[in-house]
Amino acid sequence: MIARDGEITLGLSQPEVGQGSYTVLPQILADELDADWQRVKVRFVTGRDAYKIAFKNEPPVQKEGASMSTTVLYARLRTAGAQAREVLIRAAADHWKVTADQCRADKGFVVGPQGQRLSYGALAAAAAKLPLAASPPLKQRADFALIGKPLARLDTVAKCTGTAVFGIDVVVPGMLYGAIQSAPSFTGSLTAIRNEAEILKLPGVRAIVRLPAVHVANEEPGSQHPGTAQSPRHNAVCVVADRFWQAKRAAEALDLVFDPGAGGDLSTAKIDGLLQTAMMADKTVTAVETGRPREILQERASSIIERRFTVPHVTHAPLEPVNATASWKDGAVEVWGPIQAVATCQDAIVASLGIKADAIKLNVTFLGGSFGRKIVPDYVVQAVHASKAVGRPVKLIRTREQDLRHGIFRVNAGGRFRAVLDQRGYPLAVQARVVGQSLFGATRKSWLDQTPEGAWDESMVDGIYNQDYRLPNFLVETVDTPLPVPVYFMRSVGSTAAVFFWESFISELAHRAGIDQYIYRRELLADNPLALRVLDAVAEAAQWKSPPTSGMARGISYNCYVGRGGRFRTYVAQVVELEPVGDRLAVKRVFCAVDPGLTVNPNTLTAQIQGGIGFAMTTALLSRITFANGGAEQSNFLDYPLLAIDGMPEIVPIILPSDRPPQGFGEVVLAPLAPAIAQALLLASGRRIDSMPLPAAAFRRPT
Repeated sequence: MIARDGEITLGLSQPEVGQGSYTVLPQILADELDADWQRVKVRFVTGRDAYKIAFKNEPPVQKEGASMSTTVLYARLRTAGAQAREVLIRAAADHWKVTADQCRADKGFVVGPQGQRLSYGALAAAAAKLPLAASPPLKQRADFALIGKPLARLDTVAKCTGTAVFGIDVVVPGMLYGAIQSAPSFTGSLTAIRNEAEILKLPGVRAIVRLPAVHVANEEPGSQHPGTAQSPRHNAVCVVADRFWQAKRAAEALDLVFDPGAGGDLSTAKIDGLLQTAMMADKTVTAVETGRPREILQERASSIIERRFTVPHVTHAPLEPVNATASWKDGAVEVWGPIQAVATCQDAIVASLGIKADAIKLNVTFLGGSFGRKIVPDYVVQAVHASKAVGRPVKLIRTREQDLRHGIFRVNAGGRFRAVLDQRGYPLAVQARVVGQSLFGATRKSWLDQTPEGAWDESMVDGIYNQDYRLPNFLVETVDTPLPVPVYFMRSVGSTAAVFFWESFISELAHRAGIDQYIYRRELLADNPLALRVLDAVAEAAQWKSPPTSGMARGISYNCYVGRGGRFRTYVAQVVELEPVGDRLAVKRVFCAVDPGLTVNPNTLTAQIQGGIGFAMTTALLSRITFANGGAEQSNFLDYPLLAIDGMPEIVPIILPSDRPPQGFGEVVLAPLAPAIAQALLLASGRRIDSMPLPAAAFRRPT
């Protein structure tokens, strides 16, 4: 929207989760528009097909996810900006009675052949009446004024001054507050509230609302979205009160009786047993088979090198707990909150409350972290139910304890890897088996790859089945171990586990062959120039060929992150340096080389590198959810810690220039970190790391 005073408001379709969309996407549009960046404002917009992104074989949806926003919207935004620029120029040309090719745009003005100038604000009304060109000419890269520049983030000032509105900041007139208590087990059902009358007498308490079970539904083509499957059972209770602390204390005082359900015996020991059994199972589903891997492994059974790995379930743990403010009135709903997927949220309300989509208005705020958690709108549906029950707007806030124990999780995984080496020490045949709870099997059966042996989930072997190393004989297998644990996509999805397994196994093979880790990978990538470019860049920056200083241990890793459905390819290589700190080794520096295609904003990309490595440090060193009696045991940051600032290493970003269009980036730097650390520990002490989080004992300095 262009105001008469020349101020330009650009519509942002993607929720701002901290990744920089609030700046980067408007930056693309403003460049083609030739807008004055100092006069640009941003607001969130919904409701048009142009804002939607198609994920694999799903209908297009408006959401932030899978690192695809910039990749998919780049061309659309440039076209939209060029269309607007063209009609503004034509409007000015008509006003001056000259031809459009005699005029040009310049920072919010159109300049005529005699140097005359008209502002976009003065031209907007006339330009809006002109037809848009379907394929307007776009700028050449050399003419970019904003794209590629390290512009300051547009949301920084608001977030630093406290004026930015996150979901938890929302206040609407007449609002009440809700706090919940959920069934301890994932399959639990409420059977009784023993002290309901007493709780209703507590100060400020307005109502006790039984909430239907809302969970991550399986998404078949044309079906509902995650968070929309509703069961007749109730698995949570919401106390609505005048103030949040009144609601919280009252909810904690509830004397609730739950039936644990079919999954009441779920435990970590049971889950680990399923992994170990699956690793040795006779029946698997083959994802990839090239050459003669089975025959070669059988023929050379005495020479097989084998490693096994495991990673646990983990959770998203955003700093802003999930929350939503809902107002139900006369069959219509208005919602305010940190919503990562607009269509998903709308569909969830439709399915659960039985109203029409056009009766729902969503107001998306800033998100205080998500990493995939706030795509699932179970908390929004609960807020709407609470508002309907009391006839007033209700802000429902899940405490961290409630959401950490009763939210959603990243799947667990195990890996069994076997290989034989050729005479030079390089892989002749490799068998990679990944087992665990299938994410697609639990949430998106339509995304599973079907084979005569059964279906396999590409997310389980992401970074393995599509890996870049030259392997003449290669077998990739999967085994699904279904569980009642509610799971959903988490930042980097399955690649964090799969690449940890894969790169750690490559490190093992290089170690057994007595070949330098960088040289080993370079040989396996010899036919891939884009991969070699990032590997060489990180090795050069880290001075890999020079001996490390005394006490230092180094590890190197590589991965090409392939976007869902092959939408992009982002190349990443990392070198980790461990140094002595007292009697332990600590991660002190991480070099990270990336080829992300065209970099729209180097500042936000650098921040993504830093934030991604910090996130990966948490999952590599600290994160683990354990289970007992059907539910999660951890409750807050005391027993599910995040990386503290004093544990953050120095990050050295190396952003390589590229002729390719922008590739996805939000998730891509996470996966290589853990195997690089594990490799450094292997070289420092000979300790082989086979699980995440990496055991603290492995960081003791060798004596």
